[in-house]
Amino acid sequence: MAALNFTSRERREVYRLIILLNGSLQFIAVRLEEMARAKILSPKYLKELTALTQKVQSGMDALIEPKSKK
Repeated sequence: MAALNFTSRERREVYRLIILLNGSLQFIAVRLEEMARAKILSPKYLKELTALTQKVQSGMDALIEPKSKK
């Protein structure tokens, strides 16, 4: 994937949006833990939802990590 070139203002906006999304994903993770304790959903389904949430969070983290230049 080609590197995207943002102005500093655009970069701040991208970081802000990623941080907001990451916070929402954290909220989802907490709600999933509560659902697990309440036994609302099957353990298998909760495990799948938790794994998907973590995968998206990892993807968001990868977007904001500095990439080394080759």
